[in-house]
Amino acid sequence: MTVVSYRAHDVLELGEDTKYSVTITNNSKLAGHKALIFQEQPDMPKDVHTLAWLVKTCHPGTQVGFFWDLKFNFVWGQQGELRPGVNYQAGQVVQANLVDRNVISLLYIDDGFLFGATETGTKGALLVDQDKSVPGSGNAKQGCVGIGMSGAGTFVVPTEPKYKQQFDPHPAYWIAFGKYAAGDVVDQSGMTYPERLEFAGGNFNANCSFDGSGWSITYS
Repeated sequence: MTVVSYRAHDVLELGEDTKYSVTITNNSKLAGHKALIFQEQPDMPKDVHTLAWLVKTCHPGTQVGFFWDLKFNFVWGQQGELRPGVNYQAGQVVQANLVDRNVISLLYIDDGFLFGATETGTKGALLVDQDKSVPGSGNAKQGCVGIGMSGAGTFVVPTEPKYKQQFDPHPAYWIAFGKYAAGDVVDQSGMTYPERLEFAGGNFNANCSFDGSGWSITYS
């Protein structure tokens, strides 16, 4: 079993109804890109892929707003061969929490993936228990499975039969411009000026302005 850790106790202390907001203003001439928010974790296993989580078109001279809370979810997708720019192709999203709906089974029935019912497991973690029926590496029907937040995917791994994938979520939020759609696998090398958001001291709102050479960010 691989564990992907994000210091879950901090998220538990905040509570799932905690509200965040980010405003991104494009004060540059950058066109043809979208503003996006993604989550990342240092020392993440190589088979865990980061997805473009929240994405909106942001033309020069305009601004867009992003809003979310700490409500987690399980996701699976139809793509098994994941690389930057490939969309994981969401197939199912099931609401979860870190207390009593934090374990789920993934099945493969009649040529299709399907989540089972959520169960209670270790507090502070999210775990996907993949059935022996699930297609794995070398199988053309391999998919991916992972977790998300506010109804959209954030991290996925390729499916493997009889394998338990555990996530200990503590999100690190990043902003950037890029040519990605929501659900695409992302790579910072393919982004324009990725910048980590540093929410601290009870601040949950960020106002981010991009001038073409970097970001100016204020928090409240």
